[in-house]
Amino acid sequence: MSTVNPVPEPAATVPTDSRLARKARALSRYGPGFAIEVLIFWVMLEAFQQLNYGGRIITGLPATKVLLLSVAVVVLAMGAAEARFGLYRRIWKVAGIHDAIATGFAVTEASLLITLANWMLPGDYRVFRLAVPLLAAPAALMGIGIFRLLPRLLSRAPATGSRLLIVASSASHPAVKELVQAPSPEWQAVAIVTMDPRQLNHTVLGVPVVGHSDNLALLLKSTRADGVAFVLDRDTQPKDKKMLNVCLDAGLPLFIVPGADQWMRRHGGARLRQLSADDLVGRTHRELEVEHARDQVAGKTVVVTGAAGSIGAELSRLLAGLRPQRLVLGDNNESGLFDIAEELRMAMSIDVREALISITDREPLLQLFAEERPDLVFHTAAYKHVPMLEMHPAQAVITNVVGTYNTLRCAEAAGVKSFVLISTDKAVARHSVMGCTKRLCEQMILGRQGEMTCWAVRFGNVVGSRGSVVPLFERQIEQGGPVTITHPEMTRYMMTIREAVSLVITTLTLAKAGHVYMLDMGEAIKIVSLAEALVRARGLRPGADIEIVYTGLRPGERLHEELLGADEGSRPTDHPAIMEVVSPNSFSPEDLDWTITRLDELAREGRADELVRALKSAAGSQPPRRAEEPQLKRRREGRQVSDEA
Repeated sequence: MSTVNPVPEPAATVPTDSRLARKARALSRYGPGFAIEVLIFWVMLEAFQQLNYGGRIITGLPATKVLLLSVAVVVLAMGAAEARFGLYRRIWKVAGIHDAIATGFAVTEASLLITLANWMLPGDYRVFRLAVPLLAAPAALMGIGIFRLLPRLLSRAPATGSRLLIVASSASHPAVKELVQAPSPEWQAVAIVTMDPRQLNHTVLGVPVVGHSDNLALLLKSTRADGVAFVLDRDTQPKDKKMLNVCLDAGLPLFIVPGADQWMRRHGGARLRQLSADDLVGRTHRELEVEHARDQVAGKTVVVTGAAGSIGAELSRLLAGLRPQRLVLGDNNESGLFDIAEELRMAMSIDVREALISITDREPLLQLFAEERPDLVFHTAAYKHVPMLEMHPAQAVITNVVGTYNTLRCAEAAGVKSFVLISTDKAVARHSVMGCTKRLCEQMILGRQGEMTCWAVRFGNVVGSRGSVVPLFERQIEQGGPVTITHPEMTRYMMTIREAVSLVITTLTLAKAGHVYMLDMGEAIKIVSLAEALVRARGLRPGADIEIVYTGLRPGERLHEELLGADEGSRPTDHPAIMEVVSPNSFSPEDLDWTITRLDELAREGRADELVRALKSAAGSQPPRRAEEPQLKRRREGRQVSDEA
């Protein structure tokens, strides 16, 4: 049996034409710049050669052979130095100190090579005097440096954009350099205001440090700034609010440069962002305080209901950083639940599980708790839009009241150790359907008895959450207006989502069973002032560029919210931003069960008017009691016993 040996295929070869084409392209791309460098170096060498070290000037022309040999020596020396330090590969329009140093090393190496070659040549063919290459090196470096750095210098030509004043915690902040070096077409940095008094009367890349931030109002006028960029090495804090208000009063657009720890997260350097409502609210950042609750979360199974909502999602992010053994995210919003779960999986290596479930379905909810056996539950799931729930009271009761009741009972049956309810300041006045449902949820906590530790945390509006006015205002401003406000005197208590969630987690370290806690909301903010500040922050004028329209109060809304009811008091806790609410418990466990069952029946039967009356009565200070059942009384007459009702 014969075998046929396969004929080996010839090795693939690169066509000669292709190699020549690449070399031709490289020569046309890098050749002109290299030729100019050689010319500059050669001219400097010949100048020093002709000057004869300050003595007799040589007027005769050198021989042709010596002239050509001198050019060849310079070409070879500069070619070696150019290749060694890769000057031809550098983008000179964005050159920096490293590129300048590389240029200096390249010229130095070329000078040493020329000196060595010149020394080795015979006397008749020596192209330069022995010391000429070393003496000419500084001049050659200056000439080649100017040539190579010329694109960078031209890029610093004055821009035609608006004048930007930089307010920085330190003028040496890397973002300040970037704003000065790489101005946008719209903005050109003209001056710097610093918070460090040691940097006054200095300059940063030619831009003067004109004063201290305490004199910001005067400096805005003296610099004739068209806009202000705040470069801070941290997120905005309450003490920055005064500076922001000074700029807003001047009607200037404001920009915030994120902290250095956020640059990579924003996929770039110091990118300007517009002033946000978080900056205007000026709340304290409390992320570090969350670490105090690590022992209560680490290694535990934690359930978060409503995890796809704005508060639930932010709560899940912070809890994930405390390294729970398993984080179970519950919600009936499929897309939102998928997004937050994938975000946490990508950011942290923890066990994240989704539970696509509704808190109104008791049996699936009970099965979830039986399978997961959580140690800790944060209940954020609820309907929160006040005017909408006025039109749909049945859905409000089924989700907020019955859903919370289901979650509490399932958690208790599964042996949960701690249960945290997220409440709202709208539960105080009990004016709206939404507020009444949340007050009834608080009553479930106040009257809860058993081994599970339950408490509620009450706070006001959070900036940027779903249903908040701030995203609506920002969209309306982007569309050119008008900005719609219900009433010119309306006020609300506001805090950032991150601060609210951080304090909710902090309650794990101090909360007691059956208590309601309230977060320090600061001063109430006038909604029209907030809207006007957002308009001014974009360089627009309220009423002139962006119209403000008042639409009137909507169903269920009030002009002002309250933090404590008439029948409530407060006392401090170990944390200055968390207060304990002394609230009366109006229900016995039996009355509470009867009330919730009755409201559930009214909601499912669609008796809306009767449902609202019963809900507000149940949330009041004197809720109705269940009717007493008839009792049988027995009277003994001799040996005969008779019953009478």
